Amino acid sequence: MQSETTMLETSKVPGTSVYSGAQEEIGAVDDLIVDTVSGKVRYAILSFGGFLGLGKSQYVIPWTALKWDPSLHGYVTGVTEDQLKMSPDLDPLSLRNRDSEQRLHTAYGAPNYWELETR
Repeated sequence: MQSETTMLETSKVPGTSVYSGAQEEIGAVDDLIVDTVSGKVRYAILSFGGFLGLGKSQYVIPWTALKWDPSLHGYVTGVTEDQLKMSPDLDPLSLRNRDSEQRLHTAYGAPNYWELETR
């Protein structure tokens, strides 16, 4: 028996649904931010539309805050309304320094990718 692949073309990620822990669709992936040196996805730009009546519609979320759920064919996140409201206003270009990245990961309670990966 062959196991299901865990690969997905990056061109198919934008538009993929994002669900809450309660499996309610709350938004979608708009884009990915890739580390040009390692080639790994570091962040996702998510749109939440009218989710929770929040003012802005796009948020930069650490990739480690999302988990693929094959039964939903989408990503699940534990990001809360309070975390979104308190999230730093970041332009993807501002993620070029570790202090900005640390603030973002802290805001979402997401593991720091630079601490998860072996050197």
